Amino acid sequence: MDLIPVAIWVLIGIAGLLFAVKVLYGVSIALVLPLTQGALYVSTARTRVAAMLEAVAPEPGQVLVDLGCGDGRVLRCASRRYHVYAQGYELNPLAYLKARLMSLGYADVAIHRRNFWKADLSSADVVCCYLFPDVMSRLAGKLHDELKAGATVVSFNFPLPGFDPDRVLRPGGQRTNDPVYIYRVQAPGTHSS
Repeated sequence: MDLIPVAIWVLIGIAGLLFAVKVLYGVSIALVLPLTQGALYVSTARTRVAAMLEAVAPEPGQVLVDLGCGDGRVLRCASRRYHVYAQGYELNPLAYLKARLMSLGYADVAIHRRNFWKADLSSADVVCCYLFPDVMSRLAGKLHDELKAGATVVSFNFPLPGFDPDRVLRPGGQRTNDPVYIYRVQAPGTHSS
């Protein structure tokens, strides 16, 4: 008989914890909304990350940058499989904290709680993003101005205006078939492949 009230209190506690996490998630989005322009933290499917990295095949020692890195999944996978120096930028405090915790022990992964619009991307060999279409034109200008010839740009789901994709991947599967655009920067002042 005593087990029933204990079970009820445990369920109430779990429900309360889940509610608190949802509220924290909402607050963390609201705090950075003016800077992220509505972009939400959404994890990229592992199959899409693996397909993208296989297609790009960064070389050991190269610099891979993820703009809006979320939980840092792309960074950890690139560091582990390709031995690159992986940098991520994330403003959402909850996503940033999750990325930092999950990346403990990865010496070549650096996660910055900083606005990537203010970051210098000139040393990047690969730049990844999963951003909303309304910021892609501005991002195209930043990448055009800062990236060196030969750099690779990867955009999940949304094309980069003014750039011609080198490849468009569709990793397959019902939930992972959205396009992954891969661009190669040719030379200063050009966008196309």
